[in-house]
Amino acid sequence: MSVKILCKDLGKVFCDATGKQVEALKEVSLQIEDKTFVSIVGPSGCGKSTLLNIIAGLTQPDSGKTFINNELLSAPGPDRGYVFQEFALFPWKTVLSNVEFGLKMQGIGKPERRQIAKRYIDLVGLRDFLSVYPDQLSGGMKQRVAIARAYAYNPEILLMDEPFGGLDALTRATMQKELINLWSIKQKTIVFVTHSVDESIYLSDKVVVFTTRPGTIKAVFNITKDNLLPGDRYAPEVKSSREFIDLSQEIWKLIAEEAINDL
Repeated sequence: MSVKILCKDLGKVFCDATGKQVEALKEVSLQIEDKTFVSIVGPSGCGKSTLLNIIAGLTQPDSGKTFINNELLSAPGPDRGYVFQEFALFPWKTVLSNVEFGLKMQGIGKPERRQIAKRYIDLVGLRDFLSVYPDQLSGGMKQRVAIARAYAYNPEILLMDEPFGGLDALTRATMQKELINLWSIKQKTIVFVTHSVDESIYLSDKVVVFTTRPGTIKAVFNITKDNLLPGDRYAPEVKSSREFIDLSQEIWKLIAEEAINDL
């Protein structure tokens, strides 16, 4: 399988409100294969979102380099879509217009972009909400729109920063299922930041565990490659399997060690 994203020795330092330098990332090296689903977990403030922003091209590292398809990354591009926790929808646009937006920016004509947008809206189960505005939607529905919009303009890579963090447990489980279904159809490369260890295990081919700040990679679990879960990994009963529970406890232990060290 070809390498889609390659991060080499990334480092990033910010200045806080007092002018003090804060090291967010230190010597982060990570390889992500094409069409794989990778989750990043770790303590709060460990640089997970910073890494995502560097891959997006929204933030430049102070050291190290990132490559996409073997080409040095230097700026945002249409090959990467971003889904935020806060939905980031245009409140004055309908569901259909929100999903069409990226296609319009690409210069795609109205009939074609409308057809594409409707197809993805249908895939996320919002066919009956084309003319509805965001303030009339639930949190889960807004996130479906955001995911449909990101998929619609066909990026090679989908970056997702805590996209389900603000949802209730039932809606979150539903959105996980919707994302799995969409990913199985379109096979994008997904980099997914989450605070939920169980979510990361259930969704991902690979789980990357970060240390506390400055964020470095503490461990990598190749869930699919190493067959760490039994049978049909997306079956509901997988979450109650001994393998799933043991893996969850192992990852939580690694994160807890970092939290204790940060005290």
